[in-house]
Amino acid sequence: MKEFLIPLGVSFITGTLLGLEREMSHKPAGLRTQVLVNLGTTLFILGGQAFGSEVARLAANVLTGLGFLGAGVIWQQKGNVRGLTTAALIWVNGSLGVVIGLGQYSLAFAGTVLALLALRFLGMVESKIKSKCRVFHYQVTSKENEKVLETIHEALGRCHFQEDPLTFEKGATAVTMRFAFCNPPPRHHEFVDKLRKMSDVLEVKIE
Repeated sequence: MKEFLIPLGVSFITGTLLGLEREMSHKPAGLRTQVLVNLGTTLFILGGQAFGSEVARLAANVLTGLGFLGAGVIWQQKGNVRGLTTAALIWVNGSLGVVIGLGQYSLAFAGTVLALLALRFLGMVESKIKSKCRVFHYQVTSKENEKVLETIHEALGRCHFQEDPLTFEKGATAVTMRFAFCNPPPRHHEFVDKLRKMSDVLEVKIE
């Protein structure tokens, strides 16, 4: 019994740390969920080892199941996908449970610290980047021309991040392209001006 107390204690601590971060950020899948995910995964690994099960296969099955749990917290709102970070954290938390069940406590604590740093500090960096740019949704109608497509791909390659993928809708005499990306407003205006000066571009709509 004593050999199970240490891994379960470590599991409870790491799950609590990640759960508290979610609670402080007012995100779904908070303290109880993170602790239970970590504990549950650790118990599966410990139980599997006790019964002589193949740990690698057991871990793969557990993490696959957590993938379905993570999918349940992802939703779409006004064209934006929400809950991806929470879903990823559930999967990371499950991975920590596997590591703890295998007795790799130093690795588990290192993973927890890195996960917390990613959630806190990378979130701040991400917010700073997004605050300096705006998402514009484009609808560009033009004659089929490689130069127009090259101009669009160049803009997408230099943007802060792409919100929507580039899609094509072919008509009888023209093609309509839809996409969205984030950039500072001046760069958006430069891009629109460049498109409108191209002779093969028939219409540019932005919102």
